[in-house]
Amino acid sequence: MVHIDNISLVLVSPLKRAQQTYEQLRDGGLHNTPAQGNPLSCFAQTQARTTSLLVEWDYGDYEGVTTKEILKTRPNWSLFGDNAPNGETVEQVAARADAIIELIHNYQRGQDSQGNITDTLKMPFTELEIKADSPGKVKVPGAMGPDSDNNNNNNYNNNNSNGSNTLQSDSFNTTVHVPPPGRRDVLVVAHGHFLRVFAARWLKMEGLQGKNFVLDTASVSVLGYEHTLEERAIKVWNQGNHLWKDNTRIG
Repeated sequence: MVHIDNISLVLVSPLKRAQQTYEQLRDGGLHNTPAQGNPLSCFAQTQARTTSLLVEWDYGDYEGVTTKEILKTRPNWSLFGDNAPNGETVEQVAARADAIIELIHNYQRGQDSQGNITDTLKMPFTELEIKADSPGKVKVPGAMGPDSDNNNNNNYNNNNSNGSNTLQSDSFNTTVHVPPPGRRDVLVVAHGHFLRVFAARWLKMEGLQGKNFVLDTASVSVLGYEHTLEERAIKVWNQGNHLWKDNTRIG
């Protein structure tokens, strides 16, 4: 299982909702109280990297359209089975997930993609970071589409009326430092549909199988290994007990 003290790398989507979630975790969500002194965030010594590889599925023409609205004209439509017109295919989403999984796998092995021992790994970035319009900023698409009305996805507060976000990219560093063994747990802060494909690819299944991994908003899941780093497994899925208080769901 993941111990919060062993989280040494946080990978975050640049979309505003994910950024805000990470900020809440970093600034007040999880604290440890040392023997002497004030409580310290478990993320005080953690590397944080933002990458657009973690953005939500691009819904294309269905951006901002709910599933209920789509089904009125396409009664048998599903995102995983039919994709979205002029948006990403499930294979494209899976390719993004694969790039992040490779980074995590190499990070936890302490090796690069060629199997060489290393204490520094290159971040896998997309053209959004490489070809940002201005230094220090990156423009990313909004992500409010199918299922935004039923908690399987996240709604986003966009900075621009055209449905996109322009965010400071100070954490778009090109490398990550690999710490000693024992402190290589990774936290990924991203979005519902993307993470469902991510889970399928973690298990080396086709991205389409992400349709079977339902995720609720603000839930926590733990992906790990059984015996070796080659035997990937799901340890916890869609855990939401932290959202309940006195039998009432919070949020």
